[in-house]
Amino acid sequence: MYRKFKKRANPVNPKPLNPIDENATIKIARISSVDKTDDAIESFSRESEEEKIPASQEQTQRFLSQHSIALAATLGRTQSSSKINCSRQPNTFFEMVLLNAGVQLDHEDTFVLSCDHIAIVAKLRDILVRSPKYPDNIETFKTGLNAALAPKSKLAQKLLSGCTIDTAGEEQAYQSQNSMFINFLMIDFLREPCLEVLFNKIEEIAKQERVQTVPGCLPLLPLMLAQLRYLTLSHSDQIYSHIERVFNIGHDSAKMDIINNAEFVLDASKHDDFVDLLIINYASSKDLFHLSTVQMLSNLSLNARSQGKLRERILDFIKEDSSCTSLLLPHLIRLLLNSLNQDTDDIVRELVSTLREVFNWRHRAQDETVTDMARPAVNEKESQLELFGFLQQGLRRSKRFYQMWQRTIAGLPGSEFRSFDFIILLLLIHINEDNTLYIQNLLRRRIKLEHITVQILDEVKTQYAHILEQHISILMHILNDFVREKNRVVADFAKSAFILFKLCNSIQKNILKKLLELTFDKSAQHVTTMSLVLMRELQRKNSKHVQNCAMLLLPLLDRLSDLTLPQTRLAMDLLCHVAFPEPKLPECAPLQDQIEMMVKKQQINRTDYVKRQGIVGCVQLIDAVARIETMLLENDDMHTSVESITSLPDGRSKQAANLIMLTQSAIRNSPELLALFYDELASVLTVRYYNAESAYMLDNKFLIWLCELMTYRFQQSFVSEHQPSAIKGIELEYQKNINELDETNVNTESEVLSIGINISELVLSPNNNACDSIYVLAPLFNLVSVLHNQRYQCSLEVVNALLGCAIILPSFFDDANYMAIFDNYDEELQKQILHIYFHTVNWIRVTICAFASQKHDATRKRVLMRLGDLICIEQRLKLLLTHAPVGFVPAPCQFLNNPKQAAAPQGVREKRPPGKSRTINSESIKETEDNPQHFGNLSKVGDLTIKLGSCKPVKCKIDFESLYGPMERYRQLDVGIIVLLKEEPFTLNYPLEAEEVGTHLGLLELRFILTDLVHKLETVVNGHQDVGDSDSLRSHVAKPEHFMCDLQECLGEISVRLITLADHIEEQLEKVNNVHSNLELFKDKFNYVKTCFGLCIHLFALYFSWNEWTDKSQAQLLESSLRNALPPAKRKSLKKPSQASLATQVFDYFIKYEKTVLSLGTAVQLQRLLRSLSKLSGAGKNVAKQAEEIRKLCTIMLKRKWYHYSSSLEKGSQCNIHLDELVKGFLKDSPYDRQKDILSDLREECGLLNKKDKALDSFPNIKKANFPLLFRGLCEILIATLNNQCTADTGNDRFQLWEATIGLLNGLLDVVKKVEQPRNFALFLKHSQLFLKLLLQHGLPVLETIVRDSPERLVKFLRELQNVTKFLHNLCCHSKSIKNTAIICYIPSLRETLETLVFRVKALLAANKCHAAFHISILDNKDLHGDAIVTPAGSFANETNSDEEIPADDDSVDETILDEDISVSSSTRRSLENRSKSSSRSKCF
Repeated sequence: MYRKFKKRANPVNPKPLNPIDENATIKIARISSVDKTDDAIESFSRESEEEKIPASQEQTQRFLSQHSIALAATLGRTQSSSKINCSRQPNTFFEMVLLNAGVQLDHEDTFVLSCDHIAIVAKLRDILVRSPKYPDNIETFKTGLNAALAPKSKLAQKLLSGCTIDTAGEEQAYQSQNSMFINFLMIDFLREPCLEVLFNKIEEIAKQERVQTVPGCLPLLPLMLAQLRYLTLSHSDQIYSHIERVFNIGHDSAKMDIINNAEFVLDASKHDDFVDLLIINYASSKDLFHLSTVQMLSNLSLNARSQGKLRERILDFIKEDSSCTSLLLPHLIRLLLNSLNQDTDDIVRELVSTLREVFNWRHRAQDETVTDMARPAVNEKESQLELFGFLQQGLRRSKRFYQMWQRTIAGLPGSEFRSFDFIILLLLIHINEDNTLYIQNLLRRRIKLEHITVQILDEVKTQYAHILEQHISILMHILNDFVREKNRVVADFAKSAFILFKLCNSIQKNILKKLLELTFDKSAQHVTTMSLVLMRELQRKNSKHVQNCAMLLLPLLDRLSDLTLPQTRLAMDLLCHVAFPEPKLPECAPLQDQIEMMVKKQQINRTDYVKRQGIVGCVQLIDAVARIETMLLENDDMHTSVESITSLPDGRSKQAANLIMLTQSAIRNSPELLALFYDELASVLTVRYYNAESAYMLDNKFLIWLCELMTYRFQQSFVSEHQPSAIKGIELEYQKNINELDETNVNTESEVLSIGINISELVLSPNNNACDSIYVLAPLFNLVSVLHNQRYQCSLEVVNALLGCAIILPSFFDDANYMAIFDNYDEELQKQILHIYFHTVNWIRVTICAFASQKHDATRKRVLMRLGDLICIEQRLKLLLTHAPVGFVPAPCQFLNNPKQAAAPQGVREKRPPGKSRTINSESIKETEDNPQHFGNLSKVGDLTIKLGSCKPVKCKIDFESLYGPMERYRQLDVGIIVLLKEEPFTLNYPLEAEEVGTHLGLLELRFILTDLVHKLETVVNGHQDVGDSDSLRSHVAKPEHFMCDLQECLGEISVRLITLADHIEEQLEKVNNVHSNLELFKDKFNYVKTCFGLCIHLFALYFSWNEWTDKSQAQLLESSLRNALPPAKRKSLKKPSQASLATQVFDYFIKYEKTVLSLGTAVQLQRLLRSLSKLSGAGKNVAKQAEEIRKLCTIMLKRKWYHYSSSLEKGSQCNIHLDELVKGFLKDSPYDRQKDILSDLREECGLLNKKDKALDSFPNIKKANFPLLFRGLCEILIATLNNQCTADTGNDRFQLWEATIGLLNGLLDVVKKVEQPRNFALFLKHSQLFLKLLLQHGLPVLETIVRDSPERLVKFLRELQNVTKFLHNLCCHSKSIKNTAIICYIPSLRETLETLVFRVKALLAANKCHAAFHISILDNKDLHGDAIVTPAGSFANETNSDEEIPADDDSVDETILDEDISVSSSTRRSLENRSKSSSRSKCF
């Protein structure tokens, strides 16, 4: 309270004291409280017994005594100075009294007191009381005080501000915060006159717009208001009445001064009245919620009514007024949090609801009005941290507030979950780590149900960046767990989250460390792969920041021995591009040395696997080292030649060339390793070149040298011009030459047209040189084509003769009798002949992919001719594989794994018994090919040197569902195959007409291309990648967005093909009067049409289900894709609609294809496509409408009878999987009324299932064998609907919900009794138990409200419930007697649930004095038919009696629709199964 100064050295000429900032003093005092002063006074009174004050003392005297004690305890007893050093003479009686009391008036800034305040008060009292004019002198004193408080008076500031105490005999002067006016108020007979003067002056000044004060002085009104703080308790009514009057008549500045001092001036009992006064005076929320006003309101003690009024005004202010800045919002939230003072359930629930509404409105308005480029308010760090600091204080101070947030978020409907809820969950974990597991399970369940998507996480990153940065470690810990999840949705969410967070360098380093931890985790291979992919992604997008953390990656080299080869590819890709970055970034020399040394050691290692790791790593190293060029090759450089490595300039290009030669020398004796090296090099160069991931390209001279070297090697090893001779009795000849002379190649040398690819000789009589091995043929040409494309800027003109050149093949290769000829060779030759077929297929595949993108017309014609040839050879090979010898292994099409170790005989026929030589009858052999087109010269039977026996005709059945069998593993097609689909015309002819060959795509070609694209899309979208498979992470999936971008270009053409196919299907349906069983619909041509139509739908369904569409960076690609999916006519009429509008139009377009769907698999794909498009449409008005249309579609599909391509009815496990998905779509989000109608119809029809081979009338594909599919769907939707309704806050009669549910449950019980099937029993028991647990948790409180109001309704409900529990009892007894283990495991937990239910219902009735109506008795052990169980049977019952496989129960049902305390976990069931038979609980029932 006091400040000490040194004593003045010269009292005669006193130096002025330092000026006091009274305004600052008032601000400091504003933070203090009356309670603290009272505490200080209490401590002072405890220290001195002689100054204790009787409790019975008068209130005014008590105030005086308390204030005096405080002063005395601080200053001690002092003596007043008898000498008054004052050069100024008093002008009024008021001044004279002050002067006589020991107050120096001549100091400029403050009064100087000769003694302490207690002595001054005593002297003032004595002077006034002992005056002969007392009490008249009080009025004179009042007049002088009134004049002294005039705005222009010099005494006004001194009277209202602190004093200096200069006591005689002391070495120091004290600065006191108490003003002289406070001394007047301590005198009882002066208090009221002084207050009257003060109130008058306050009112006078408040009315003036501008108050003229002495220059350099503080405003008087705040100083006057500050004098009232000591009278708050004793004069509360008087002060408030004057303040109210002044506030109503005062100017705006005066009102703000009153508001700033209201919390100290007004008593707590008047705070609510003052809030009412503010609300009346400030009709505008903008004026009411000024920053100073909000800060003052936050410090008031308000009741629930006032807080409710303020809460409503705050909500209106945030919703309607955009002036609510981020600086003001934290203080508004702090004001709302004052409601926690009451801390009741209703108030806290209302507070949580209000806070959610505030934040959701706030950010919704910002998203609509503020662009992404201008969001300073949202990301203002200081205000955001202050805001969430207040929220954290509230969560810490109130346990009820914490728990209410937890319960509210857990019960939110999926559509209402927002980014603010996600950040609150992180705060809950931060405040109480014990709840981490519960909140993780809550998040996991929400992610599985897709309530929490990457879009919400993106909003968190955008809107709450600074608070997220503080709690990023919590989020990383959660994602670290989620990424290990087997559930694909949860794992994809975690994977996308890692990519999202690039907030600052510190977080990126944190993310990199977390990903490295996941990489070193040996528990799950897919987690390691995912973390490597993410680290590479971070390096590509933030190469500069990752470069700074290069040394963190050094331990990854030690982990390489534990990685698979595809993982090694990813790891080395990352390490090499960090060690050898783009030239503009600094290199990491220690990492470079370690990588080079490790790669060289791996390549000379004797272990085959380590060698392969060395090859994979060296390819990545070569690419990183040689990628230093920024300029494309010019025309003059096209003909430049680089003869040897010595011609290359010193530097990274020569280093890369030396690495290539070093690798080739290390593996020169192994054709498989050489093929792997060429494949890996081609793949890496293709990805880097076409996808333009870097601004740098291969060094030009290095590219020229490598291109010439590889072209020369290919020509020397595989291009043949000699006349082939017979080998092992097999005549060889040039076949399939389509390089005939025409006007396009008239200038071509004849020698070039006569060359051939030597496949047969290299298979039948291989040499010892690995470079000439047949295994190297396709990989080396793939590399040559990639290098020529890059050197000659996408032109293959130099090597275009290889596309149509002849192939050295056996003379019977295209013979009509090839099957008979093949069967007459011995097994060893048969294997070699099959290898010739496989290598031929792989050669044609690699040439088609290489030349598909060429623009020359003649080249394009040859590509289509080769494609037709390829399809024909693959069909022949399919039939030959049925006659393959025992132990045959297909020729390797990939070399990432050792084909000799990985090979295993599969799908081969048994060995033929040796037989006599037979003669051949060519007329008896039936041609079985579906496409009778033949290219090249047919071989003659007479050319063979062996005798052929008779051969029975063989009919090859066409598999329209799957193009390839398990043995047909061919080389993967490159992405360039898409160009054929985009550029070439399409015809429905089957087979193609002679003039269409080479110019059109037919049904066979379309199916071939679409099948390949669907396979690639499944790899990209669904993540169907085997970490040990060479096809994983190849050029078409190494960067999924690049493949999606390429595919987007041809979506328009696929849409046109789809229209053509759909029109043809509609025409055929009209011809057969829509009779789907008509045999005309099962001919080969129409089956191909149906297959191609299904592939188109499947492709669109996969494309639009890509989880990366939620990323904003893919918005433009998504918009283009949606536009291209529409028919051309609609595309032209679009006028830049929004993404949601486009998705809605595409949805409406595809749903019209319902009539043209003729296969069950296509129906499922169409439903998936519509669901994906519905998600892309957003949460607009059409969501409910689209959901209803999807349900209608599933209903139509289920009511239709489905046929296989062979015209038989669909059945089997795959059919049941499709039906299960349609059933879930048919029942999804069905209300109670719809469920009631479905169940009513089912109860009438289900009796048909007891007859042999009978199906339901409504659902023709549902028979007794797969009836549990439909029954399970009905059970699941009933429990899910009940759970959602229980957590939703509806104001209707809640007992109706339980009445409707028990009615439906009894309907399901009737179905179970009519169709006795063990699988249905288990399903009913499982879901009935869930219903009982929900009843215990949510239903019994509802029963309490109904027991007296409507007892007849309660009785009816309990009777229906009794039907269910009795059946459950009989079912458990019956299952124990027949030892049905599928149901026995549920018995203990069910018994516990039923016991709890019985006693709680009994207690409920007893509490309402009607317990006599409820009787508990022991039930008899009876079976399902009501017969008493005497002795248990010794046989075991199977869970199902069907001959068909049906999909297993969804294990996530319990977890996704119920809280943790309701669901039955798998661990609990295991413990129940392992419980001892002697347990009393297991012997219940």
